Amino acid sequence: MERSLYLKWASALVPRGEIVEETSRKDGGRRKWYDKYLPFVARSPEMQIEWLSRNLDRIREKSLSGKDGLSKEEITPYIKLFLEANSSAEEALAEGGEEFAPLQEMFKKIPVELLPLLMECTDIYDVPKLIRMICKPSRELAMAALKKVPPPYEKSPLLVIDRVFHSINECGGDLLERSAESVLASSDIPDGFAKNYKRFQEIMMDEEILSILYPKAR
Repeated sequence: MERSLYLKWASALVPRGEIVEETSRKDGGRRKWYDKYLPFVARSPEMQIEWLSRNLDRIREKSLSGKDGLSKEEITPYIKLFLEANSSAEEALAEGGEEFAPLQEMFKKIPVELLPLLMECTDIYDVPKLIRMICKPSRELAMAALKKVPPPYEKSPLLVIDRVFHSINECGGDLLERSAESVLASSDIPDGFAKNYKRFQEIMMDEEILSILYPKAR
């Protein structure tokens, strides 16, 4: 296949809004053409993180200046693809597997100020996965997670919400308490948030009492 025809075919697989990134000047100063035409799923995890970071920055610029680019909803499938492709690493992180720490290191390449936006673009079902992959989530990121709501077709919305609460609570410290208080003080509180948060606190209190009464129970 001629290169021009291949590039035309490959360009159809490129996520809309992708722009060639300036790379180190080699071979006469040409840009690496594959950075523009390589499909997202064919990229390495490092390249996928770079792509997400670039497009998150464009979404932020779009909201500030009205420039063209991907929307939050359009970038969601790519976040899901990344999380599913690295699900084994995410599970190992959940079990404390230090050999997958490089995955957390990759997320550090995304500027801290873009991480809450990354959470806003993430499907609510993927929130626990993303929380585990990000080292030391901030209050702003946790707030973005807590403000997410299950879709109207979800048959067990409270279970989905509890999983979000649990994932933040597992980060330790008072992250859940601080972020929940900030959500309650904000102007865009999700419907039923106060009630759901109180119910979750009661569940945690019951679990704590049970663990004291039956320390050997699993």
